[in-house]
Amino acid sequence: MRNRKRAVPTSACSGLAILAGSLTFMGSAQAATILSENFEGGANVFGATTYNYAQNYTMANLLSPGGGLKYMNGGAGITGQVSTNTFSAGSLSLLSGGILASQIDTGQISYNLYSQFSTYRLQGDYSTLFVQFLDGSSNPIGSLLSLGGSAFTSALGSGNNGSYPDARDWGADLRLGIVPVGARSANVYIQAVKSASGTAIDGYVDNVSFTLSAVPEPGMAGLLAVGGGLLALNRRRR
Repeated sequence: MRNRKRAVPTSACSGLAILAGSLTFMGSAQAATILSENFEGGANVFGATTYNYAQNYTMANLLSPGGGLKYMNGGAGITGQVSTNTFSAGSLSLLSGGILASQIDTGQISYNLYSQFSTYRLQGDYSTLFVQFLDGSSNPIGSLLSLGGSAFTSALGSGNNGSYPDARDWGADLRLGIVPVGARSANVYIQAVKSASGTAIDGYVDNVSFTLSAVPEPGMAGLLAVGGGLLALNRRRR
């Protein structure tokens, strides 16, 4: 006697079909790269000067992404004085890569701010990456974001790189959040500071990234839960 194959209940098939169709039409979430700078070219968006990793002022950059050939330095300061240089990438529009103003204004767009930092030996120099969101009239909106800075750089480890017994490690800093309602652009800049010793400002920066992405729609979790329930019901009925 042959075993008959049991048919999958029509309700389960219909439910799974609806789920599949819903997921298909939801498509992929929007994403936009507002700024990406690895300082490898002849020029960079910050207009900053660079050092070569081969000059061996730091430990090797083994982070991900790793160091290439070059990284940013803070330029020249004033000998014997605390000095600060600021390097700006300008005001960058947030409405790119499919990101819409209506999505920002309903809290549906998140940001990912990332950068790597190092310094020269125990000199105490450092750099800070800042991002200030702006509204449609270029007024500041939301909190000023920052990565790196004095405390972060001071906490970096050190080691012997063959040239210096106290060469400093590279460290990655990251900040995630929701783009403020009403934001339309952002000012991105790096501030490099040196102590009174030396002349060059040795606050080092590499692999700066500022990206936006759409927050997953609330319906996605619900659809996946329904799909899982239908599959479980289907297995029990077989």
